[in-house]
Amino acid sequence: MIPKPCCLLFRNKKVMTLKKVFNFKLHTICIITGLLFLYPANAQDLSSMGFKKGIKVTGGVNLSNIFYYTNDSIARRDPYQFILSGNLNLNLFGYDTPFSFTYSNSQRSYTQPFNRLSFTPRYKWIKAYIGYTSMSFSPYTLSGHSFKGGGVELTPGNWRLALMAGQMRKAIEYNPLNESSAIPSYKRMGYGIKLGYEKGAGSISVNVFTAKDDKNSIHPVPNNVLLHPMENAAFSISGRTSLLGHLTLEGEYSMSILNGDLRMESIQPDSLSIVSDNKPLSSQTAGTRTFDAYSFGIGYQTSPFGILVRYERVAPGYQTLGAYYFNNDMENITLVPNLRLLEGRLSITGNAGIQRNNLDKSRESTTKRWVGAGNINFNPSEKWNLSLNYSNFSTYTNMKPQTDPFFNNSMDSLNFYQVTNQMGGSVNYTFGKRDAPRNLMIYTSYQEAAEINPGAQNNSKSGFITANASYSQVMPEAGITISLSYNMNSGNAPEMKSFYHGPGLNVSKMFMNKTLRTGFNSAYNRSALNGQKGSSVLSTGLNLGYSPKKSEEGKHSITFNLTWLQRLPSELQKQKRSELTGNLNYAFTF
Repeated sequence: MIPKPCCLLFRNKKVMTLKKVFNFKLHTICIITGLLFLYPANAQDLSSMGFKKGIKVTGGVNLSNIFYYTNDSIARRDPYQFILSGNLNLNLFGYDTPFSFTYSNSQRSYTQPFNRLSFTPRYKWIKAYIGYTSMSFSPYTLSGHSFKGGGVELTPGNWRLALMAGQMRKAIEYNPLNESSAIPSYKRMGYGIKLGYEKGAGSISVNVFTAKDDKNSIHPVPNNVLLHPMENAAFSISGRTSLLGHLTLEGEYSMSILNGDLRMESIQPDSLSIVSDNKPLSSQTAGTRTFDAYSFGIGYQTSPFGILVRYERVAPGYQTLGAYYFNNDMENITLVPNLRLLEGRLSITGNAGIQRNNLDKSRESTTKRWVGAGNINFNPSEKWNLSLNYSNFSTYTNMKPQTDPFFNNSMDSLNFYQVTNQMGGSVNYTFGKRDAPRNLMIYTSYQEAAEINPGAQNNSKSGFITANASYSQVMPEAGITISLSYNMNSGNAPEMKSFYHGPGLNVSKMFMNKTLRTGFNSAYNRSALNGQKGSSVLSTGLNLGYSPKKSEEGKHSITFNLTWLQRLPSELQKQKRSELTGNLNYAFTF
């Protein structure tokens, strides 16, 4: 049976306007919430609700002070920054009421300090979201977008219900005189509801998310700013089931109706009909469009072997205001096998797939990507661990310039290939006594990238090699840990050859019954670019940490880190540059 919101969207074979979607939103929420309260419940003794537990308070506070100095004319960060954060949980007779906050004086990327408060109380199958928070319904509707408002998740028995309402974006005026100011935006409000049912490995859910900008929340902006007040309604239905114990089926279908500019003149719904991707759809203005996305997968898993096949298609232009970023105009087919042998000591996994765009043939170019990856992990004993990995990423692009529509010359097309191969491996060997282990690790990788144009005489090709070797030793009687390492990076690209290498040292020691930790670290790296000696970088650091035993009041800890970074003079950089960064941190938990 098609869920009621979906039926309303397609009533009389015409798509409803966004205005109607928003009008019945409140009615839908009220009806479902009313049905939830009809869910059978048994009388409970007050003692079983937690009144015997009393009141319990837990939490913590953290204050971080960051100091920075450089002799360079360009500073990478502010001279001083502090970040105060904390969390508090009150357990009131069985009710969990967590609360968290963050406050900072950093104003480099914000129009006001980064100050946020969130409150997330929970009791049994009830969880609330209050303040600055985030929720997720579906990757295609509401997907982790933060908002200032409230929400609730109810999970009685096998039922699942989630509601949210709040401000998705605040109003920020356009300031043409200050380029470093925050990006202008309209005030945006969002509302959502999700209803689902889960039993065992099976589940089904449906959700609706709506968002709308207030076009009067800021003053008019110039057309070249490319800022438009928008409105969106997104719907999704998903399900998952298991068959015969080893076979799983899952799928999801979503539709998004997006009005790209509320300032455009309204049109009559009767003059429109259901259309395909990227064409106007019945809504508030002629700028409204509708898109869909769907995915499904089938998997088979036993103890030694498993395989998953997944298909996903997202229409060109698909967008939801419930996500920060969304990839559209793509079709993916993915195959994921796995194999475990020798009682799990040998594991082999793989991933192969193909992706293409230009699904509606509206672009001048079409891109196809092939992805192949494999990983082998082998543990012959407790001391040895070996791993190998390989991946291949290939892209094929066919470009056709705009020509005479009545004449097609196959020689005008351009075929372009991009191929990236990456392979790597590591060996890890642990030896010595169990209470005083020693570890030796070697890792190396090679990455090759090539751009191939069959019509060109010279094609670019680049390769990069990375290698790392490290040795660590623990001396428990002295409370000392020593680690030595050596890193090397080599790159060979058109008109550029680079080489970067150097050793590293890390030493730490514990004092006062392991309540005081001291440490020293240093790394020296030399570089070369196209045969010329590049800047040598010397990094030296000191750290100190004191954390006494936990008392009845709670646990205190203080840490201090100091890093001195020097970029020494070279043929490419004549001036010596230095940076000094300190971090004093205090934490208290109770």
